Amino acid sequence: MPPKDNDKSRRALDDAAIARQAEMLGNRVAKTHKKLAPAFERRNVGAFRLYDRDIPEIRAVVDWYEGHLVVGEYARQLTDAAPEWLPAMGAACAKALKLPDDRVHLRRRRTRPQEGQRYERLEQRGARIEVREGALKYLVNLDDFLDVGLFCDHRETRLLVSKECAGKSFLNLYAYTGSFTCAAAKAGATRTTTVDASGIYLDWAHDNLKLNGLDGPMHERKQVEAREFLKRIEGRVQFDVAFVDPPSFSSKGPDGGDFEVQRDHRKLIDETLAVLTPGGVLWFSTNHQRFEPELEGLNATERTKDTVPVDYRNEQVHRVFRVVK
Repeated sequence: MPPKDNDKSRRALDDAAIARQAEMLGNRVAKTHKKLAPAFERRNVGAFRLYDRDIPEIRAVVDWYEGHLVVGEYARQLTDAAPEWLPAMGAACAKALKLPDDRVHLRRRRTRPQEGQRYERLEQRGARIEVREGALKYLVNLDDFLDVGLFCDHRETRLLVSKECAGKSFLNLYAYTGSFTCAAAKAGATRTTTVDASGIYLDWAHDNLKLNGLDGPMHERKQVEAREFLKRIEGRVQFDVAFVDPPSFSSKGPDGGDFEVQRDHRKLIDETLAVLTPGGVLWFSTNHQRFEPELEGLNATERTKDTVPVDYRNEQVHRVFRVVK
């Protein structure tokens, strides 16, 4: 009886296949690092992507953080049956860049993750390191969470948004660890409000502000779901610039409702515009891979091409829109 296709695939990923893929990945990572590292060093950038699923059979990403590597596998049946695959890829990357094993941090991702918190805790080590991004520094945790605390794909977005913030008030919704708040404050924002439902990440945002000498009473943090915050302040507080980067899906919302970015983004944009000053600017972002914007009647411009960095092969890693009230 002939074997099923998935049986063939699993048998094909033997030690020799893993060794061959590890060698390919190591070579690619070394080549990319040699190309990118000098240019990023000139910009004082210490966190960038080295590998972005370039080779079809190696479904992984490799990110550089100040001499550390995060190797993230996009899990599938093929590698579920070969748990040694990811450690082999990590070891190959370490060897290629002459890094000790303790500088390599492994992740397993799924393109359609199971239900759970957006930033679910994986471990309890608590160690963080500083990474440079131009005139700023950010704290990242390479072990405890699936995401490390800084989205490097928004490096250029932070720069563009910050250029609009001098002398302006800034609102950061779904703020995560507050990198956009730091960028706005560094650029001269007169006040900032950082909103996230997680106290852990708001504390992290505060630590990022302190790290850059930017903490103070003009930079407030609000632990509340973003749409609930907008309901509370409508008609009472206004901002000049806002950045909104909601999750693709969240079970948390006002009145117990959930949130789906495709279904609900227009309502969220309208509610955010309502708390902006006339002529205020809203930057909206999503990483939903099949996102279809509904922006009819708005003064909106897509800025995705201006915001995806050179180190990301996936030109749709996010979508970014600039909306003027």
